[in-house]
Amino acid sequence: MFPLLETAVRVEPLEGEGLTNVLHLVTLADGRKAVLRQPKVARDLPKFVVPGAPAVLAHNGRGDVLVEYVEGRTLADALPVSGEVWRSIGWAFRRIHRVGLLHNDVNLYNIIVDERRATLIDWDNPGQGNPLDELAAFEEHLYLHGTELPQAFWAGYGTAPDPTLLRSHRIAGCIAWLASEDWRRWENDRSLPPRMLARVRNWRRLLAKWLADQLRTDLLTAEVAVLEHRERPEDRHEHRRPQHSQQ
Repeated sequence: MFPLLETAVRVEPLEGEGLTNVLHLVTLADGRKAVLRQPKVARDLPKFVVPGAPAVLAHNGRGDVLVEYVEGRTLADALPVSGEVWRSIGWAFRRIHRVGLLHNDVNLYNIIVDERRATLIDWDNPGQGNPLDELAAFEEHLYLHGTELPQAFWAGYGTAPDPTLLRSHRIAGCIAWLASEDWRRWENDRSLPPRMLARVRNWRRLLAKWLADQLRTDLLTAEVAVLEHRERPEDRHEHRRPQHSQQ
């Protein structure tokens, strides 16, 4: 596949929670470790370098990519984490948002943490957009894992948005995700282990429950517009994609 793989001394399946990639851990002859990510469906790779992202060692036209391996644990596996780790996660988001980029797939399995730093991985779909969409999507994924954003995250991020505005973005993102084809695709993916299929079904149930809880509250005018149009009034003519499509 890649000439660099010819120098590999070991290739082994990588334990992970990816729903769209097949993962292998590769040990190269020089001792370096890398991750071979092969998408289940061929796709284009980003055409630009993202600050702080793991280095791309090789890639091809199908979307297979060999990337630098990042030591640590996924945030999903590491929870609960210390305030220092939360601050490092906030800083990781701040680093990309301040240059005008979004990760666009901020689920907890795409954040690797250790005692010193946090790294966002799996940069399959970076782009430009409103950081509030990304922060709301991250908040939503934390909810699916039974927790929420602590103040330490905002300390690392540098600023905290208005809670009502963030909630409006989360409502919009939740509706878009529930209306997407993700669930049907995952239900029909025969390669998914039963535990992952059960997790997907539970996520959908939790999302529907959260949205129903929001509808039982008094909604602001802006939130009513979100529910009717799936977007904020000021963004109605923009074309924004959901943040959850590459879990």
